[in-house]
Amino acid sequence: LAGAASGQVIVKFVDAENGGPFFAYVLPAVALPENLASRLTPVGACKGLPAGALALLFPLGEATDRLWSSVRESFGLTKAEIRLAAHLAEGLSLKEVADELGVSVNTLRNQLRAVFDKMGLNRQSELVRALTQLSSLTSAFGDAAALKPAIPVILASEGAAGGSAPPIKTFLAPDGRTVAWRDYGDPAGAPVIVVTPDLSSSLLRRGSHGVARELGLRLLVLERAGIGRTEPLKRFSFEAAAGDYLALHAEQALGQVQIVAFADGAPYGLLTAAGLGPLASRMLLVTGRRPGPQVERAEDAGNLMTLFWRRISKSAWLSDMVFEMLRRRLNRPQFERFARAAGAAPGDAAYLQAHPELIDFMVEYTREALAVSVRGASEAIRCAARPTALDLSGLSAQITLWHGADDAMTTPDEMKAWLGTRLREVRIVPGIGRFLGYSHWTEVMRWVAGEMEEPRGPD
Repeated sequence: LAGAASGQVIVKFVDAENGGPFFAYVLPAVALPENLASRLTPVGACKGLPAGALALLFPLGEATDRLWSSVRESFGLTKAEIRLAAHLAEGLSLKEVADELGVSVNTLRNQLRAVFDKMGLNRQSELVRALTQLSSLTSAFGDAAALKPAIPVILASEGAAGGSAPPIKTFLAPDGRTVAWRDYGDPAGAPVIVVTPDLSSSLLRRGSHGVARELGLRLLVLERAGIGRTEPLKRFSFEAAAGDYLALHAEQALGQVQIVAFADGAPYGLLTAAGLGPLASRMLLVTGRRPGPQVERAEDAGNLMTLFWRRISKSAWLSDMVFEMLRRRLNRPQFERFARAAGAAPGDAAYLQAHPELIDFMVEYTREALAVSVRGASEAIRCAARPTALDLSGLSAQITLWHGADDAMTTPDEMKAWLGTRLREVRIVPGIGRFLGYSHWTEVMRWVAGEMEEPRGPD
């Protein structure tokens, strides 16, 4: 400080907990601005300090930590990954960082690859640019405690959604099987049972945990029998698989609940609602699918994914082989073709073009779903292909259907015919098809929370 021409020195500190850097001023105590000097005890103590006394001036902790805590929480980075990102943002090379931290360059390369995967980036220059942009944004937010948005933004990058998701939990079903599930949002919030499609794990889109928490919701997402880490049933059926949801409800003593079911999760959701009776207050079906044999239609021509599902339904015995091939060869280029085939409808194609990160999310939840076995996915296909009459005699929940206008797989009229008088309301969302559950996920949560009446157009 004595040799500094400016009369002040900036000192850099590193937070041992968060790994992010922050800065403080060292300056002569007599040079403190009056508004700061007057806060000392006793008032005006600077004037009575010994000659040469120094002041160490720290910014507010929440302001200095804002960028790094936001990056850590939003992208699921570890402390080591945050530390590496902070050093790279300062312009250091990997070799320089390795020398400073006393680790090998290969270790840092692995950490950097993980940072890229989690943040959806490809190059070091993109990381530095992203951190610079995020820094300017977090500075513009001011006091985070004073600015609490009604609905937090779900980040566009879906890479490593599992890194920011709640940990997997398990419980024992009445038959002794291990059942896996995730618990999103506020543990004391209004409980919502979320029923995912057949080829999905318990992983929800990045940011769902925070959105649910802000809305006062508790989202319970179960991995169905033979999917992910849930052990398969000895004999699979819609009723037996729905029994796991009823067991989760009892194990957690949930009481009154709402149910949201997506796509071919509809039968499990309906049977769960029927099993709960008056404890299921209302239910939302998003792009619902009715079970039963599939018939090819003339309008299916050109829609490869619709044709695939209709044909595998007719030859359900092939599903084991098909899903095993998918499991062994699962990669992003393959899934990009899969996603583009699924998004053949104009609205879906436009959504995927605007949100290419959706492919990363699809890869991740499918990997989780097939991590142990393809048995659950195959048994669900075979079960859905059979003529099925569900026992919904105990169903008392009010059912609402949201359906994309461009959905080629199942029409709202088919759902109406299947559910009959149990279906209280149908809302057709224009400009989207089978991707409705992706494009309107935040709106789904807002509807469940009672904060939204009509679905908007695609995000």
